This record gives sequence, C-alpha cells and structure tokens, in this order.
Amino acid sequence: MPEIPGSGFSILSQLQGKKLFFPLSFLTSTIVSSFLLFPLSVRAAESVVIRQGFIYATVSVKDLKEFAETGKVPLGLLGYFSFLTPEQKQQALGALNIKIKIQDETVDAIVNSQVGTRLLTDIDTIISSEQSQGGTAIKEAILLSGKSPQGLSVINFLENYPLSKIEINVPKAFQVLKRLNQGFWQTQRLLLEVLPKFPTGDFQPPPITFDPTQAGPGKVEITQIELLDQQRNRNIPVYIYSSSAATPDKPLILYSHGRGSDYQELRYLMEHLASYGYTVIVPEHPGSNATYVDKNLFLSPTEIIERPQDLIFTLDELEKLNTNDPRFKGKFNTNNTLVFGYSYGGATALALAGGEFQIDELRKNCDQSFITFSLGKATQCLAAELPKDRYHFSDPRIKRAISFAPTASVLFGKTGLNKVQVPTLILTQSSDKVTPALPEQIAIFPQIKTEKLLLGVLGATHLSVRDPGTIGDQSWIPITPISGGEVIAEASKDVRNYAKIIALATAAQLTPEAEKYQVFLTPEYYRSISTQAFPARLITDIPPETQVFIEELLETQY
Repeated sequence: MPEIPGSGFSILSQLQGKKLFFPLSFLTSTIVSSFLLFPLSVRAAESVVIRQGFIYATVSVKDLKEFAETGKVPLGLLGYFSFLTPEQKQQALGALNIKIKIQDETVDAIVNSQVGTRLLTDIDTIISSEQSQGGTAIKEAILLSGKSPQGLSVINFLENYPLSKIEINVPKAFQVLKRLNQGFWQTQRLLLEVLPKFPTGDFQPPPITFDPTQAGPGKVEITQIELLDQQRNRNIPVYIYSSSAATPDKPLILYSHGRGSDYQELRYLMEHLASYGYTVIVPEHPGSNATYVDKNLFLSPTEIIERPQDLIFTLDELEKLNTNDPRFKGKFNTNNTLVFGYSYGGATALALAGGEFQIDELRKNCDQSFITFSLGKATQCLAAELPKDRYHFSDPRIKRAISFAPTASVLFGKTGLNKVQVPTLILTQSSDKVTPALPEQIAIFPQIKTEKLLLGVLGATHLSVRDPGTIGDQSWIPITPISGGEVIAEASKDVRNYAKIIALATAAQLTPEAEKYQVFLTPEYYRSISTQAFPARLITDIPPETQVFIEELLETQY
C-alpha cells in the first residue's frame, strides 16, 4: 500500500489543540480537548497510522519522544515537519512537553464518570482498530499514565496505550471536527444571515456630556475578609472594591466570577465602578475558583447550586457586618443589590435574579454526543447528576442583573428564565468559542420577560472582556473549533470600554442619577461609538423572522 511521508502530521497538526486545553479545563471540556489530541496528533504505543482508504502514513512514538526530550527533529520526522511552520513546530514541542499532575482518584473520577465514558466512546469512532472497544484502550492509557510521577503527558499516554498502534481514520476524524462546538458554527451562520439587515444608514447620535470610560473621582482600595459558612463547610474569601466616592444611595454590586478564576477577573471594571462610588463585593467560590481548579480540575456537579448559595450567604453576612462591625457600618446597601456575573458566574447571577435551574430539561438536552458541545455547555451538563429536578435561588434583595457571556443554554431549560424578576442586561460576543453567542445568550434572551437588554459585540471572543492582567500567554494555543484565536489585551480595548460604559449605566439605574445615564443604554449610542474592529449593537428584543431562523439553526446538526 502506498505511504505518503509527511502527510499525516501536516493534516493532524491542525487538530492538536485539543490536548492543550487539558490544564485549564474541567471534566467534559478537558476530555473533549485533550482526548482528541492523544489519538490524533501523537500516535500510539509504538506508532500511529493515519489512514485514508488505502493511503496511510506512520509516525514512530520513539521519534516523538526524542523530539520532546531534545527539541531536535529526528530523521524519521523530517518528512512530517517539512510541512510545518516554525510556530507549528514550537506548538508541537509544547504539546508534547505538557505534564499534568493530577491525583489518581481525580483521573479515575473523570474517565469513569458518565460524561467521561460517553466522550471516550465518541472519540473512539475515529479509531479504526476493532480492538479499541469503545474507548476502553484510551481509558486504560489515561488511567495508567495519570499515575506517572511526572504527571500525565502525551508521551506517557502513548507508552501506556495497550495496543501496538493506533489507526486514525482521517475521514471520520474530519467528520468529528465538523461536529465540534456546534454552537460556535451556528453563531457564525446566524451572523451571515442577520448582519446584512443591521441598520447602516444615517442617524442622529445622542448628545453626550461626559466620557463614561474615564475613571470616577474616588480613590479605589481593595479589602479582603474571610467568611465561613459552617452549615455548608465553605470558607469564602471576599474582596471588597470601594472608594472615597461611596455614598449611601448607591446600590451594592455583588459579582460572581467564572470557573477557575478569581476576584481579579474583571479588576479593571470593578475598580471603574468603585471609582464612581459603587461598593463591589467579589466572593470567590471555593469549589470552582482558580485555587480549587488548579489543584483538582474536576468540579463537583453540586457546584452549580453551591455558587448561588455563596452569594446569598455573602449578602446575609454583609448585613450583619453593616450593623455590628465598625469598619463597615452603613457601607453595604444590601437591600438594593445589582448582581453581576461572567461566564459560569453569569449563570449564577441569572439564578439570583430569579432564573430557575431546570435540571430535568437539562438532562434531556445533555443526552447526546458531547463532541458537539462547547466547553460552556459541557460544564452545565455536569448538573445532570444533581438529585432534584428544579432549583430556585431568587433573592428579593436583587434589584437588577448583569450577565456577561453566561453559560445558560441548557441550565435554565425552556422556561426557567421566564422567572427572572428584575431588569437584566446580557453581553454576548460573536466569536466566543467557550460560551457561543447563539445558544448561550441569544437563544435564551427571549425567555426573559422583564425589562432587558442584549449588547452584542461583533468580533469579540470569550476573553476579550477580561482584565488583561489576568490572562496568561495564549500564543501557544492553536486555533481550533474549541480553542485559540482569543482577542485580548490592547487589541480588545474597545470591548472593555463597552463593558465599562454599560455596566456603569446599568448600575446608575438604581440611583437618583438614572436619567443622566439613560443615554448610555440606547441602541443609538452604541451605533455612534462602534469601532470598525468591534461593531456593537444594543437590542431590546429579537425580530420574529430572526427568531424563526434561530430556532432552525439550533435544530441543525453539523
């Protein structure tokens, strides 16, 4: 049979970004990302065969190991590497040298969970060997290599793979790729349909008397306190952003961070709000913050219901401090609270605003191939293991809600967001691969029946709104359907300015200055400040014809 030297690596190097998310991702997103790479980009126990019909290419694991250890390309890989750019070679070297140290019981829990078993079965469809047995070989290799003192790596995975070779079926592999992260591709199709209908004609920009992107008059300071919820055995670090401009008529802002993050996630924005006199409270969720995820990777299915309780408990404790602690007496306007969240925290915020977690509906939506899921949807699907069908965490102290790029496609079912009781703002970013705009934000927007706004930022990615100081190096992450391509730092300054404006204006609606800031909550204003790099559009509802197209897209299988 004819063998084409080099063809396999050049094709499959495009797919290898899956493994690179492993250190950052939890359970399902981890398995989707990493397990695709293990069989795809770095070959089997002795070799990997990449096959398309009668044409195949073979790569030796020994050569890969030598490359990983020395950084020099062995003779056996020269044909493959001739197809790669210097950047791709460095990415391949980086992928081979990632070592992940995880406790044995954590690895075992991941691969033996319902989600893990289903994902392994999905991934196994691209392996031609009849002996692979529905992901059993991959599972065995993961379990064995996870026990290595050096940590789980591509090389020790390959060395522990129980078969002599892995045969990759290229046509099937590309079919899998086409199905990855359906929500992201559905979003792009929606934009192709809807963008031409956006207003482009002349309009009268609203009069503006000041620049809301500039800092307010207050000098900001950050105070940390520790709260212990004895009933749930959760120690909650709480960070308080406040300034000399604080006044009693300003609402309290209660913020929920994303999965694997911390209180500095949107630091620039917290400081911006505090400089205008708002006191911002940021509790870290101990079961899903950066400290926990760095050590465990694996989140408990109960974390989705623990997080709203963290916020409620924090408000309860602040009320006590408001009365009993001289340091904080009268500082926390808990009965006039704006809840604010980002990503995983965006769903938490919607829950406190009245949204109902509909786990019975979620189980139905999650009972399908996990290959099609985004990382955000996969995270939500962990909740399928919760014991109850419905959870409700509405708090009457919440008077308004902001949710940036929330993970909300399946968690609230078909009617859970009907129960949102307060005015709500959702921010969505068109190039977000983690929480794709169409299923996670746009499709759920009509559910909300109260006063609402949807701010769409075209071209922005999931991390575009993040504080640049909290984002690690992204250059080594390849651009794939579920990873890479993040627009961050100076390149996403416009997006962060939009965030400053709309968050400040939304908070001001709970103050006597509401009318002064109302102009910053109008569609005309965002058309007037839109930049070429990041056009922004603010809407209050989705037109019926677009809603029909959305429903058709969500039924599309790629």
